[in-house]
Amino acid sequence: MTIRKGTLVVLAGLALLLAACGGGLSTEDAIATGIAQTMQISQLETAAAGGGGGAQATAVPQGGGGGDAGGGGGEATSTLVPTTGPVFITVSQDTNCRSGPSVAYQLVTTILTGRQAEVLKTFPNSEYVVVQNPNGGGDCWLWLRYASMSDFTAYNLPTATQPPTPTATFTPTMTPTPLPSFAGTWTNKTSNGGATYSNSITFNISGNTVSGSTDWTGIPYNFTGTLSADGQQVNGTWTAGGSSGIWQAFLLNHNQFNGNIGGGWSFCGWRGGAGEPGTCLAP
Repeated sequence: MTIRKGTLVVLAGLALLLAACGGGLSTEDAIATGIAQTMQISQLETAAAGGGGGAQATAVPQGGGGGDAGGGGGEATSTLVPTTGPVFITVSQDTNCRSGPSVAYQLVTTILTGRQAEVLKTFPNSEYVVVQNPNGGGDCWLWLRYASMSDFTAYNLPTATQPPTPTATFTPTMTPTPLPSFAGTWTNKTSNGGATYSNSITFNISGNTVSGSTDWTGIPYNFTGTLSADGQQVNGTWTAGGSSGIWQAFLLNHNQFNGNIGGGWSFCGWRGGAGEPGTCLAP
C-alpha cells in the first residue's frame, strides 16, 4: 500500500512540472493544480482501501449489537450455551446407590460395573449425583468415585435438594434364642444307689410355679416348686401318700435336667432324643 501511494505522488509531481513548463500555466496555478490532484489521488486510494469520506473503517463484532444494550462500539461478549439432552454415566466398579449423599442413608440399589445410568440432578461441592435407578423405579444418589465422568458443568442439569439426614442407623432385629424350659414331658429317673425307679413326668408352668406328677411303685408322687428368676432352676416339695420332702432340679439344656429328692436320691430327666445325663445327682 505504501509503495503504491508513493508512485502516485511521484506521477502527480511530474505532471505538475510538465504543466508548469509547457502548458501555459503560471507557477502558482501549477502548484495549486498539483495539490488538488494529489488530494484527489489520496482520496481515491483511501476509498479503494475501504474507507469512506476519509474516515478509517471500524470492525464491528457480529451478533453483539455493539456490546451491552444501549452501547455503541463495545466489544462483543461470548455466552456459553449449555449442552442439552440426557446425560449417561457408567461405573468401573459395583457402586452403591443410596437415598442420600452419604453412607448414613439407606441403600437403594447397587449399580453394577458397566451398567448405564442417566444423571438427573447434580449436587454442588459433592461426590454424588442423583441418577435414575436402572434396577427399578425412582432415583438414587450415586457416589462418583468409580463413575465415567464427574464434571457436569457443561450440561443444563437442575440442582438436587439433600434429604434429611437419618437420625439413627438401621439395626436389624435379632430374635433371641429361647432359654431351656422345664415345661413338657420328660423320661425321669430317681436312685439312691440301692434302688432305681423310672417313669415319665409332665411339668406344667404357671407364672413362676412348676407342678408335675409321676408314679413310682404304684404310688403317685406330686411335685410343686418355684422357678428361679431365669427359669433354669426349681426348688420345692413333693408328697406321696402320707410322706413329703424337698426336691431340686437344674436344667442342663433344652433336653436334660438333673437334681435330687431330699438331698440323697438322684433325680434327672431327658427328652427329644437326648440320653440320660452323665450324672443324675445335683448339685
